[in-house]
Amino acid sequence: MDGRLYLIVTVTFYMIVNLAFAQVCDLRGLFANCSKRDLSNIPQNLPKNITELDLSENFITEIGAKTFNRYRKLIHLNLANNKINSLNSDAFSGLNETKVLILTENRLDHTKYPNNVFRPLKNLQELYLNRNMRKPSPFEPFCHGKPCRYSDKAFSWLVNLNVLSIDLCENPEFGDGFLNMKNLQKLTFDYCLVCELSNKTFSNFKYSNVKVLSLSRCELYKMSASIEAGILNPFSNVTSLDLSNSYFSLKHALKLLFPFRNKTMDIINFHRVSRGSRTIPENPFKIVITSDMMQYLKTICVKTIILSYNGIVDVKPNSLFVHDHPQCFENIIMSANSFSVEYNIQYMEVLKLANAVKNLRLFDYSYVPLQFSDMQFILPPNSMIVNNHFPSLYTETKHPTNMTFKLPPKLEMLRFSYVMTGSRLFSLILKNTQALKYLDLSHFAFQEFPDIFMPEGNVLEHVDFSGIDSRLYVDKGVIELMRDVKTILLRDANLDLTFRERKNVFKYFGNSTTSIDISYNHLVTLPRTFGVISNLEHLNLSFNSFRNFPESLTSLYNLKIVDLRFNQLLTLNKMVTQWADNVFQKTNLSLLLKGNEFACSCENRDFLKWLTQTKVLLDTNRTYYCQFANGTRTTTRFVVERFHETFSDCDAIAWLRIGVICIVSSFVIICLSAVIYQFRWRMAYFFYRKLKMNYSIESDDVEFQYDIFVAYAYDCCEWLIGTLLPIIEEEWKLSVCVKDRDFPVGVDRADTVINSMRNSKFIIFLITPGFIKRKWGKFEIEMAKYEMFEQRKQKRIIVIMKDGTSKEDVPIEFSIMWKDVIMIEWPGDDMNTENVWYDLKLQLG
Repeated sequence: MDGRLYLIVTVTFYMIVNLAFAQVCDLRGLFANCSKRDLSNIPQNLPKNITELDLSENFITEIGAKTFNRYRKLIHLNLANNKINSLNSDAFSGLNETKVLILTENRLDHTKYPNNVFRPLKNLQELYLNRNMRKPSPFEPFCHGKPCRYSDKAFSWLVNLNVLSIDLCENPEFGDGFLNMKNLQKLTFDYCLVCELSNKTFSNFKYSNVKVLSLSRCELYKMSASIEAGILNPFSNVTSLDLSNSYFSLKHALKLLFPFRNKTMDIINFHRVSRGSRTIPENPFKIVITSDMMQYLKTICVKTIILSYNGIVDVKPNSLFVHDHPQCFENIIMSANSFSVEYNIQYMEVLKLANAVKNLRLFDYSYVPLQFSDMQFILPPNSMIVNNHFPSLYTETKHPTNMTFKLPPKLEMLRFSYVMTGSRLFSLILKNTQALKYLDLSHFAFQEFPDIFMPEGNVLEHVDFSGIDSRLYVDKGVIELMRDVKTILLRDANLDLTFRERKNVFKYFGNSTTSIDISYNHLVTLPRTFGVISNLEHLNLSFNSFRNFPESLTSLYNLKIVDLRFNQLLTLNKMVTQWADNVFQKTNLSLLLKGNEFACSCENRDFLKWLTQTKVLLDTNRTYYCQFANGTRTTTRFVVERFHETFSDCDAIAWLRIGVICIVSSFVIICLSAVIYQFRWRMAYFFYRKLKMNYSIESDDVEFQYDIFVAYAYDCCEWLIGTLLPIIEEEWKLSVCVKDRDFPVGVDRADTVINSMRNSKFIIFLITPGFIKRKWGKFEIEMAKYEMFEQRKQKRIIVIMKDGTSKEDVPIEFSIMWKDVIMIEWPGDDMNTENVWYDLKLQLG
């Protein structure tokens, strides 16, 4: 009997242990997910018939003999992101049916694999051994010339392998075992630590059938005066070649195309194969493209060519723009270089190429600093020049021109972003626009924005004019191009100045528009006509100056995302919250409000509660900063969790306001009842303050001693005295109170500040690094708040941010009155201040 009991207990314990171990992993059909389970060994109690096992991101250090014998049906095995440094010769025994093995991000040495470790993997098609080699630190000696011989006998068993991802060591040698990889089609060298390459390096891949070759991020390659052209000869069947971010230099990369001449390829990616800090005199970063460099590329029929960020400064005739098979091009990317096509012969070659690239769909020529506009040159004083009337300071000018350009007939995407040029276009007529859907001219440095015409039809869906002053094109026909556009980006486009001139960029926006980005425009409101864009779904209003939710949006019921992050919102009124709740029922509305500091006040109670109760999708886990009237800063969640405690006095304040109504003439009729008996002491104190103030409420028509009171710190004195005061006092004829000039000697400083603010119509704060540290600055802010809210004076507060300060640097004490503060960010360059002077003058009336 005891023996039977022991057997039952043993079997039961064994079953419990097995069940517990199995529950460590998530079993879904034939897939066992054991990722991120803090495992140090391979679990042996999972179902035998699983076909996929994920053991990634654990703490496994070695794979022992016959560890996977139990799981002979495995097709997909993932061991990535462990700490595996050792593989037993029989580590993968039993995995005859496995097709995918992932060992990425471990600590394996590609030169020390046991000879038979991959022998059981007869049907393996994909092997990922990348990111196992340790990258050297910047201070560690490297490229010492020692060869590293890959374990070719181990790899010789992988006769059916299609995909291999592996690291490339500094001086690699691939042995005869790699000759057996005849089915290899994709070869990726992920951690590329190679220092030197030669014609022999990849010679044992000559029987492979590699179509996709990635040799990217070889950042340690030793720059030399020359390179052997036959390095990639074993990969002559490659159709996709990626050398991006490998610092061979563009000159050498073009030479490596020798095996592919007169062949057809899908993509050649030479993005940033040159780097300024990795050059030698014989092979500089700044390069002029010649016909000799292009001798191999020009013969290749390639769909996508990427030559971006390579220091190209000029193009010789019969080189970059001359190709034997231009009809093959579908995508051309040449951004982040510095060459132009202003010379006649270059321009003619471009026109000829544009007519020949019949299948081109994308062209990108962005981030190109060609020429500054309005360049000014200065000569030394008393310099001797031939023309005595020639000024020492002069400006180059160019006459506006007209241009007609015929686009490739299938071109869909045209990008000229961040192009700096001194040329001036009066009009641009584009032909063959029937396929053009994407137009990006963002941050193009136009002197004169051209009228853009598409007489043969406009099917644009995406337009980006970000970074271009909207006043340059608001009155031009180019606005009509946006009539049927789906996505419009006008970020940082000075829309506030355009609206101030009573001009409307949105007048042609219609029902086709579904996405608009007008962030970074200093906007405080939107025109009512914005409400007619009835099918709008995505709207980005972030980083503006909205103090209230734009009323025109409440007529739009298809919105899915409204981004109002980093504005100056204090609340959303009941009409807006009801609208948001209604829209959510239709579109699952998301409302992004991060960066707004709301008011923690009695009037805002309903909104604060709505933030936690609404179904509208909100960001930052529905938690935002808010501030009490006394300047205390907290979070909306903290307030709502203590809702009754926080706002217990709000009803009392309402009753106190009723008490104010009962004030008659110069005495008070006190209205007491049983309902408000519990608030008798608060009411008595309230009436005492009213009696002390003689029941006076100041009118809007107050006569002030000064027009402006200026609060500033020591680091702004020079600008204040030398720049600001002369314009305000002498040109605009306004009186200004300045402490260092106008405060009487021997009088209490605090009283003088209070009296000066009280007797000034406007208060200007000059926010500089010195002001942020200045203790008196906080006192002046508090007094300004008191003047606005306690004394009910109709004052205007203007905050000027100078010397690199931004909205984030403005003292938090201002947040309680964001809606009453005018924010002006003063540019660091005094030559570009026309707009801010105009804005300041407008605010001062």
